[in-house]
Amino acid sequence: MCLGGSAGGLQAYRAILRHIPAATGMAFVIAAHRSSENTNLLPQILAGVTIMAVTEVEEGMFLEPNHIYLMPPHTEMTVKNNRFVRQSPRKPHGWPTTISLFLLSLAEAYGQRAIAVILSGVGHDGSSALQAFKAAGGVTFAQSDAEFSDMPRHAVETGYVDFTLSSAEIAKALLEFNA
Repeated sequence: MCLGGSAGGLQAYRAILRHIPAATGMAFVIAAHRSSENTNLLPQILAGVTIMAVTEVEEGMFLEPNHIYLMPPHTEMTVKNNRFVRQSPRKPHGWPTTISLFLLSLAEAYGQRAIAVILSGVGHDGSSALQAFKAAGGVTFAQSDAEFSDMPRHAVETGYVDFTLSSAEIAKALLEFNA
């Protein structure tokens, strides 16, 4: 599952993860637009709301259930054969597309078991992958209570979002999907 966000995303990650028990059998990948500044604080902040392991992704790392994985700053990332693949951004300027790139690989790798959650953020990253995500059978969410509504709004405007919910409602729905 991918939680994709940017500006205001931290509050959404915390609101969702604090309601998720440690043993769901799901892996949570946080694909965020992160700067190098204070980047080491995110694992500590998230560890304060969950007992799941919070790990920054390294090349070749296996995707395991009941873990939270963080996309490193200034990195593009995909998943293939249940392993993370990291690369330097292909688009160094303009709006990032790191979330869309990851979502496309997630849909290809996991099909109907894939879940995309587009959270608070500026821009439209994530939206361009939703048609392919749905075609693969994945489930999509957009945050209704986003501090910065651009990313979830653009996602909804694609017509490929299954559920538009608040952060707390997203957490509950994720647990229902996993039941």
